[in-house]
Amino acid sequence: MTIRQQQVESELQRVISTVLQRKLSDPRLAGMISVTEVKVSPDLRQANVFVSVLPQEHERRAIEALQHAGGHIQRLVRSAVAIRSVPALEFRLDERLKKQAAVFSAIREGIEREENQQ
Repeated sequence: MTIRQQQVESELQRVISTVLQRKLSDPRLAGMISVTEVKVSPDLRQANVFVSVLPQEHERRAIEALQHAGGHIQRLVRSAVAIRSVPALEFRLDERLKKQAAVFSAIREGIEREENQQ
């Protein structure tokens, strides 16, 4: 990964987060939505935007709303960043936080069982 890719990813993550928090008013975007990571292709034409949605029951509708508003979000991002062309944005659900929560929960349960057996 080049330094330029890292810079673009960082800038896009910051700007997309701001756009989602302040410039969108879609009722399907319920709950807390946060941009966890942006991965840009080497040619800077495509960007996968990974988002986390809490509570979990709002995930599917939120991802659908973000995909539907992708062009509008891209235009808002284009006006806020100083890069020649903004990559095409594709929104994806970030599953890592759920996996981490499940691991922590399993660890916590194991510790509690150990304490109860003593």
